[in-house]
Amino acid sequence: MDEKWWELPKEDIYKQVFMYLKKLEERQGYRADAYLVFARLYGNSELSGLTAYNYARVDSYAGVTNRVTLNVVQSMVDTVVSKITKSKPKATFLTSGGDFSLQSKAKKLTKFVEGIFSDVDFYEKAAIAFTDACIFGTGAIKIYESDGEIQAERVFINEIKIDDNEAFYAKPRQLHQEKYLPKSVVKGMFPGYDVMIDQASDSYDQYLTAPYSDASEDLIKVIESWHLPSSKNSKDGKHSICINNTTLFEEKYEKDYFPFVFFRWGLKPVGFFGQGLADQLQGIQLEINKLLRTIQVSMHLVSVPKLLVEASSKIVSAHLNNKIGGVIKYAGTPPQYASLGGIPPELFSHLDRLYQRAYEITGISQLAAQSLKPAGLDSGKALREFNDLETERFMSVAKRYEKTFMDAAEIMIDMAKDIYETKGSFNVKAKDGKFVETIPWEDVNMEADKYMLQVYPTSALSQTPSARLQDVQDLLAAGFIGKEDALKLLDFPDLEASLNLLNADSTNLERIIETMMDKGEYFPPEPYQNLENAIRKVQQAYLMYRNQGADEDRLELLRQYMEDCQNLLIKAQEPSVPPEELAQQLAEAGGGAAAAEVMEQAPKMPVGEESLIAEGDIPLGDEALMPDEAAMAGEAPMPEEEVTEEIEIDEDIEL
Repeated sequence: MDEKWWELPKEDIYKQVFMYLKKLEERQGYRADAYLVFARLYGNSELSGLTAYNYARVDSYAGVTNRVTLNVVQSMVDTVVSKITKSKPKATFLTSGGDFSLQSKAKKLTKFVEGIFSDVDFYEKAAIAFTDACIFGTGAIKIYESDGEIQAERVFINEIKIDDNEAFYAKPRQLHQEKYLPKSVVKGMFPGYDVMIDQASDSYDQYLTAPYSDASEDLIKVIESWHLPSSKNSKDGKHSICINNTTLFEEKYEKDYFPFVFFRWGLKPVGFFGQGLADQLQGIQLEINKLLRTIQVSMHLVSVPKLLVEASSKIVSAHLNNKIGGVIKYAGTPPQYASLGGIPPELFSHLDRLYQRAYEITGISQLAAQSLKPAGLDSGKALREFNDLETERFMSVAKRYEKTFMDAAEIMIDMAKDIYETKGSFNVKAKDGKFVETIPWEDVNMEADKYMLQVYPTSALSQTPSARLQDVQDLLAAGFIGKEDALKLLDFPDLEASLNLLNADSTNLERIIETMMDKGEYFPPEPYQNLENAIRKVQQAYLMYRNQGADEDRLELLRQYMEDCQNLLIKAQEPSVPPEELAQQLAEAGGGAAAAEVMEQAPKMPVGEESLIAEGDIPLGDEALMPDEAAMAGEAPMPEEEVTEEIEIDEDIEL
């Protein structure tokens, strides 16, 4: 019975690991062969292999050539990738009945993870891994720590080695990554092992054949291995890095997960690896290639005219040419062109059936693959309904794609905690609107049972400008959003500068509210901002944070902000706006207390006397004053230009 590599001392681990993977390769060579076929189908190429030594070689006996073809595999894969990956899922953290403090941490934790995603280009690497899944069935992204920073890289699935017997229920306990690296790189990673690294070689020397073994490259195989703890309390978890003559690194591994996130296009009933589009379309693609080859050969055959010449006739072959006005002398039967007939129409019919069948299997419309829309569907609503129908087929795929981001977020949070405990600090720069904010781990550290992770798309709106505009217009017409929110949702790059100006007031106010609630710092309002809008927005924020159980000192900052806005309104409008009107404006904006204060401080008219000044300032002196008699009588006032009679002024009223 073979020894378990994770139970061996460091100096013996490499022997058992390389022996184990050699046996695994002999048993599971079919998987590498299948990956090679899928790569050939997608690229319509003659790849010789998928290792570091032969991926660029051409095999003339591969059975796939660069002849004319209808590459449905590539068409389907590229279409699905563009459709699914255009949405960038957002990992959002929600609290379960938490108070304001926990909710604030959850909000920052969302930004924290977004910052890490941005730093490591996770969305771009996820798109590549998704493409791998479409071609090979499974895509992988590795998340790891390097020099105190979190890193992520796409891993080619052929590098991942898992025992099929162990992974029957898709939950293997050990995983190996096999990678080729230059010796100079390995030396930089593991100082002190220079001699052993120089002496190391690729254990699979069948790849080291001239002219593809280049001493200048000096590649060696490096195997990184993980074994998960057998149970919660067991201590047999192990992480190691080996070359074929020594163990470079070894440590205990206490995590219950591998540092990878995997995506599968299609799920198989059993086993770890998934099924890709290339596998589903393999038979159809190969048959299409054969039919096209037959049609191609037939076209070349029938396109060249043939002459029938009787064997006994005395015809000079030189006379059989394409010269205009040429003369052919013959004796006996004259030569005649042979009618070879055309290509059987059944070949084209069968080709069309195969082509359509490919789209039926994948659920992709031919119009989507060609970036076309159905005829007659011009409205945004109709196009959205059409796209919704097409997207239903990929709903499960999209959910698995989104789960990839959830899994990555959980690994990154756990890794950030480990880095903080080791290094004493860990900060992430996160984009907050048009600003960059530095978030330390201390501000987002939460117990796992205090929050729930949910994934949302970055935008549920359409991606094309015209469709997005229609979506926003529909929301605006329904009253679900205001004009300022509509401008933000448009998010058109060519209008960015203009939109930034139009949204400057709202953006500044949102940042002020967030700063006051997060840091407890007060920022007074300015007379140049939209004060009525500020009162309304801050009032809404005040009610929301109060329901969340925010501290009283933070709520007081919001109350102070509203009061200062009201005072600025009073000051700005005192010269021209009557107290009654100002009080009404403040009341509508939510400032009931300030409205009452304005009415109290307003000058009182003598009892029995009425104001002669209507809305809007009417100058005194030579110009006639026109009291709003109709308004005082409860009737609608006449337009000012229609008043023709003079109004007699009561001389007892002092002006």
